[in-house]
Amino acid sequence: MQENYKVAVQYNNECGYVEYDREAKKIIVKFDNATVRQIIETYLAAEHVIRVAGEGLLDFKDVTIRPAESVDNLKTALTRIWEKTGVHVDWSRPVA
Repeated sequence: MQENYKVAVQYNNECGYVEYDREAKKIIVKFDNATVRQIIETYLAAEHVIRVAGEGLLDFKDVTIRPAESVDNLKTALTRIWEKTGVHVDWSRPVA
């Protein structure tokens, strides 16, 4: 059994995290501020068309991402969350 993937997030000075349950393919948002939690949950529940790198440096393609399908999809969606919501992902901050 693999451990759940967790990544820290923050909005202004408030901190929380996003957890991905690999077995259930479910995203869980832990954030005390209910309004911010709802913003994150809504963003991660939606389907996104994201321009991702292809084979070369100038090769990009549009890919449809459903964040709950996999850890990789979640990570890709999280790379764009700040631009859409103002929520910052703290990739290097450990989550206990």
